[in-house]
Amino acid sequence: MQANPVVSVLITTYNRSRLLRRALSSVLKQTFHDFEIVIIDDCSSDDTSQVVASFKDSRIRYFQNRANVGSKDGDRPHVRRFLTELMRGEYFAYLCDDDYWLPPNLLERQVALFQANPGLAFVFGNQLSYILSTPESYLEGSPDTTMSFTWENLGRYFDFATLTPRTPHLSYDRGIYPKTVMTSEEYLTCFAKNPVLCNRADGGSLYSKRCFMAAGAMCAPSGSQWQAGFEFKMGPATAGGVAFLDEPALLTEIRHQNASFMRTQIEHYLDSVKSIEIALTVPIAEASVDRRKFLQRIKSKAVRNLTRAYLLNTVTIRRKGSLTMCSRENIAHPVTFRQVLPVYASNRIMPSLIDLGLLLLAQVA
Repeated sequence: MQANPVVSVLITTYNRSRLLRRALSSVLKQTFHDFEIVIIDDCSSDDTSQVVASFKDSRIRYFQNRANVGSKDGDRPHVRRFLTELMRGEYFAYLCDDDYWLPPNLLERQVALFQANPGLAFVFGNQLSYILSTPESYLEGSPDTTMSFTWENLGRYFDFATLTPRTPHLSYDRGIYPKTVMTSEEYLTCFAKNPVLCNRADGGSLYSKRCFMAAGAMCAPSGSQWQAGFEFKMGPATAGGVAFLDEPALLTEIRHQNASFMRTQIEHYLDSVKSIEIALTVPIAEASVDRRKFLQRIKSKAVRNLTRAYLLNTVTIRRKGSLTMCSRENIAHPVTFRQVLPVYASNRIMPSLIDLGLLLLAQVA
């Protein structure tokens, strides 16, 4: 391996050695070989260190924390340490230990897109979600299984011609973006229209470190706890164009235990708003007058459309008493005008008739 590989891959982990093995294997199977893997173990008490050592690959660099920090601050400290101290590549990917890559040529194609399109901030693929909500949803094995799809067997469960799953236990949103390569303005405009749908999992993305750092992404010592994806998407996109591969690049497992379904709707809404605000703080502060106006419009539109999505959730919760894949804890405190109005005021958003209608509907549903 070269002293400075082209790509650095960060994997953070804590007491999930079986899942880590799967994620790590998916990176090592890549046809593009000029990368390093930086594993930050957040003080695991299981056999994580032995699992890492069993791979015997010089491209793996393993760092074990003496004390757990993720339970308090999430992965933010790990990402900041990786960016400022550990990574040596020009590009980087951040893969959670419970996710894994599907196509073996993912890195090869992403690097090629960077080389063919100078100025890209990141290249990302779509996510295929494996829904593990009930024991019946497991395609193989028990709820404790580490079922792994492979690029070779995925065709049994997913139709590549139509980009549609062949089983209800897989979920895929196709056609999210209109084209493969987008300018910064095109991507941000599309993202702001539907920030919930467009906030794809980060693990299938390859970032330019230069653009990421220029946007101040994840530079704040504190920020959102669960919804940092907005910082990973909106922030870097202000510093360059974006390329999107509309195919399953990343497999994510949707479990009730996932952070996405813990806590309440109110907590997730406010955390998402914070993530959007932090994502655009540095870009807005450093932009020219015209660019600043554009980014402020993007922020307002993203916050407004995020709010509408949560208000629609509130209507569904109050009418049906449930929300797809969400726990009782998650829906116990839905979003209402008490949370929305202060958010709109702090972001200088004037409620429209649609907003007022949704607020009223959420109250009386």
